[in-house]
Amino acid sequence: MSANKSLKLFNHIAPFYALAYRWQRKHHHEIYANLPHCDLSRYSSILDFGCGNGAMAAVFTELGLKTIGVDQSLGMLRVAKKQKENQAVTFIQVGNDNRLPFASKSFDIVLAAYVAHGIQPEQRLKLYAEMKRLSRYLVILHEYNQNRSLLTSIVECAEGGDYFNFIRIVQDELKGFFGNLQVIELGGRASCYICTVS
Repeated sequence: MSANKSLKLFNHIAPFYALAYRWQRKHHHEIYANLPHCDLSRYSSILDFGCGNGAMAAVFTELGLKTIGVDQSLGMLRVAKKQKENQAVTFIQVGNDNRLPFASKSFDIVLAAYVAHGIQPEQRLKLYAEMKRLSRYLVILHEYNQNRSLLTSIVECAEGGDYFNFIRIVQDELKGFFGNLQVIELGGRASCYICTVS
């Protein structure tokens, strides 16, 4: 799917993500408040790259992190800004180029949730490079793993991203780019892929 079509899609489905916000926030809080072998409370700032409806951003703020959320979709950002838990979060609309308007090493952690699987390999490497540029300590992908549902397979076929290739190569791709990788399974169909930045 082209970047413009993807942006239109996410602007169009933003109201559905608004309906899912409460459930997603609770789900992500259960994950990130107790993330094994990765205590986020040791850090002070995070960039939520592709923040969508702001559910994760709310959790990171609750955990004491200064949080900035960026997304291309104005519809998604409108949903995120309306949530009372996100009053302390700064939300910024960004273009589809991979360079963000922040100085290098601006954040302790840079996280992208369900972004990498939807873009082509050359775009992913640019994403990784930008995440590495902006992070002082950790780069985290919160993404699908091999245990996908039939519905996920159908949706990802329709979206036309690089999902099936991504799932097959993500661990080798991240190890090759960052030189290290810790994988934390998130109970079913998702994992945290955590790389330290040197």
